[in-house]
Amino acid sequence: MADALKNADVEVKTTVSDEAAESARRLLGLDADDGKSLTIYFWEKPWADGDDIRLPLSEAGVIVRLRKAAEGDADDLTVKLRPCVPDALPADWRANRDGKDWEFKVEEDWSGRNRVWAASLKVEGDFARPTADGGDGDDGGSRQPRLSKEQEELLSSAGVTDEELEDLVPLGPVQAIKWKPSRRDLIHPLTAEFWSVGPDLRFLELSLRARAAEASGAQDLLERALLDVGLESLSPQASKTRSVLTALARAHLNR
Repeated sequence: MADALKNADVEVKTTVSDEAAESARRLLGLDADDGKSLTIYFWEKPWADGDDIRLPLSEAGVIVRLRKAAEGDADDLTVKLRPCVPDALPADWRANRDGKDWEFKVEEDWSGRNRVWAASLKVEGDFARPTADGGDGDDGGSRQPRLSKEQEELLSSAGVTDEELEDLVPLGPVQAIKWKPSRRDLIHPLTAEFWSVGPDLRFLELSLRARAAEASGAQDLLERALLDVGLESLSPQASKTRSVLTALARAHLNR
């Protein structure tokens, strides 16, 4: 592993879904009025393979996501490579760095015993909601994501071709609420994010970031804190993003 990544952060996550997500939210005292509201969109090229939904970008380890914030806050458009092999990235993309209104980071994601590296490039700004049909909308919206030069460079370096980024379909919206709850029993700041898709699909993700040397202890503390409030059933779940993308893609293809 490159020296620059030996000290990369670890994001420790645990996710619950459906009715358990609602219960966890109540037990943790996460009131919607206290959180930050977000509307989330993704881009993909979904197609039906019998009863299965294929997601070419996701299957190639690429996520393209827009977070629309409440009025007054900046939006962000993010491209993520997950999983990625940090040593396979070009030298310029093996260390965390940032520029004007953008931030690149490489970190390891932990969910239970699962470990995977991820690289993401987030650009902040004022982004219009994607349009459902072709062309540009009257409000400046576009069907295609408006990637920055740096994001295009990162995707190209990972072997993502221009052809793979053509004719992408916007999927969404996902309604989300994000909190930064104060927990005295945790050394590292906790983030909670609740996602809802349609009337049935719900996820609550709890996460914290720690240095690699502290990650195991941080994960133990998080699990203990959740047990203390009665969340004994928490366990690693299928990818929240993949589950949401599949549901959104199925709805899109069934229109």
